[in-house]
Amino acid sequence: MINVKTTERNGKVATIAQVSEDSQLMLISQYGKIIRMNSDTIRESGRAAQGVRLLHLEPGDRVAAAVVLAPGEEPSNGGTLIQ
Repeated sequence: MINVKTTERNGKVATIAQVSEDSQLMLISQYGKIIRMNSDTIRESGRAAQGVRLLHLEPGDRVAAAVVLAPGEEPSNGGTLIQ
């Protein structure tokens, strides 16, 4: 099964998730960088591509968590991130 072609440039796959056109995605890095975006703003990519960059990370930083939020769903703690 082909996932994403990984190279030294793009690194390992952090996570894969199925989304709908009206869901949202939230990414959190180990250094605390957070981004929340609508899934329909992410361009589609073929399975043999090198992926789509969603979050620019500092050297040494990595994706710590990725969560798909269903339409109208808010985090259960009112949107406050607790580390």
